[in-house]
Amino acid sequence: MDDNQSLSSSPAEEFLSLENLIKGYLQQIEELEKEVKEKKELLNDAFESDAVYQEQNQKAKEINKLKAATKKEILKRPELAELAERIKEIKFDLEEKRALLNDYLQQYRDQGGSNVIDLENGETLEIVTITKVVRRSSQTQK
Repeated sequence: MDDNQSLSSSPAEEFLSLENLIKGYLQQIEELEKEVKEKKELLNDAFESDAVYQEQNQKAKEINKLKAATKKEILKRPELAELAERIKEIKFDLEEKRALLNDYLQQYRDQGGSNVIDLENGETLEIVTITKVVRRSSQTQK
């Protein structure tokens, strides 16, 4: 057997190696998230047990209530209420358009085999795919 054969691995072995690598990283991430949660709880407990912090926190809550009430009163003005509603509509439209654009970009990449789009102004945009892993709900697992 030559050196190339002993160093090369089959696609199945490479896939299993990749799967084990992914599982290892998932476990490390889970452990780090647990550690962060524990440390945050310790930090929050320290804040909660400090009298000065509690006093300042209570004052801040009262100020925030006053601020919210003032904002609510200002938004009762018809022109500002209309403006706030228009902002909500625009944000909803943006969300819809971004979702549609995402679908079109996937189609463009799949059909054209290209991850690049040249705009009329000479700017070049690259299509970037972001992947993540999520837990399956018990209903979808089979």
